[in-house]
Amino acid sequence: MHPAKAPRPLGERARLRRSHLLEVARTLFIEQGFHQTGIAQIATASGIAVGQMYRDFESKEAIIAAICEADVEAWLEEKALADAVAAQDLDAIRAWLERFGTRDQPEDRCRLVAEIVAEAGRNPRVADIYRQVDARVRQSLSAALAALAPDGISAKHVAAVAEYILTLGAGAVCRRIVHPQQCAEQIDRFVDAAIFNDLEHLLRENRQLLDGEGIEGNQARCIGRLKGKR
Repeated sequence: MHPAKAPRPLGERARLRRSHLLEVARTLFIEQGFHQTGIAQIATASGIAVGQMYRDFESKEAIIAAICEADVEAWLEEKALADAVAAQDLDAIRAWLERFGTRDQPEDRCRLVAEIVAEAGRNPRVADIYRQVDARVRQSLSAALAALAPDGISAKHVAAVAEYILTLGAGAVCRRIVHPQQCAEQIDRFVDAAIFNDLEHLLRENRQLLDGEGIEGNQARCIGRLKGKR
């Protein structure tokens, strides 16, 4: 048997065509929603024939996957972080983490993220795409946190802090969509205080709470303190 041929690299014309198609699809997904946008609409808006579109992307889900791949690759800078972790360059790791926490994302990108999450609830293929992206983000964030964590901090605890950061970050994105002007500044201050200003404390303390142990007891203590302030 002859060995399988490696895929030929895209020519410049094909690369530009695919890039144009992805940008048009991105705009339509934001404006109309993934569920309401059809391949024919993308073809009409982009000026690319349906047949050619299917040669580039086998489905709408493949278009979403390509958009996510491009965005995550540009945002995460995975190689730069991996090099910094390997070299134990703590300043570079801190700089990566600060950039990771920046929330000056344009509103349309936040809306696209929300649209993908909504579609993941009814489309298993999109859900799988989202899980793959989420895993990459979690892996990079956990690697940065582990490199900065004090000695003796378990991988389980680092993973819990990463999940805490991702959960608050996702909530902040949703709040910014609903209140793009009114509370954006307040949201940023809250997330900064809750995550990045207290990062050392999170990595050192609250191990039982963040590791999922003793949560009910902690809730009872918090409620008791609040009742005592009446």
